[in-house]
Amino acid sequence: MEKEEQINRIEKFLDEVVIQELGKAHQAGLTYMQFVLMGQAIEVLGSLLDNKPIKAKDQSAKRFSNSINWLFGGRYRLLNTNNVLYDKLRNQMTHTFIPSNDILLRNQKDSQGEYHHLEFWNGKLVLVSEVFYEDICRACRRLLHLLKEGKVKPKNIAFEIYEK
Repeated sequence: MEKEEQINRIEKFLDEVVIQELGKAHQAGLTYMQFVLMGQAIEVLGSLLDNKPIKAKDQSAKRFSNSINWLFGGRYRLLNTNNVLYDKLRNQMTHTFIPSNDILLRNQKDSQGEYHHLEFWNGKLVLVSEVFYEDICRACRRLLHLLKEGKVKPKNIAFEIYEK
């Protein structure tokens, strides 16, 4: 498969699956399920950064961290020191649908300004799905930029575009 075709396929996947499907979950108000999917999406983005096959085993923590470090950065990177976000969000939500006791999940920005994404409130890390989703969309755009600039090598992915 040609490099340009690989990038186009990845771009379609990111748009149709990661961005659009997460957007639908948010619009439907599915706070918990959206966080499960967003934790997985971060790992998937990381799988497109390394040189290993997509299905490589025992890569989830590393891929999640690579995604956080390279595509999100900033406060996310600081909060994932020692895999904290990976353990308390991605693992907890993926395996139990229940976040760690150290995390407070919110669907939308707080109009009173009491809860702020990636800040602590009463000892709990606040995650606001509305802001998190925006950051995942931004991370997708960063990944596409890295692919198109040749800084990340595209992978063959088994994603077909199905007509609706």
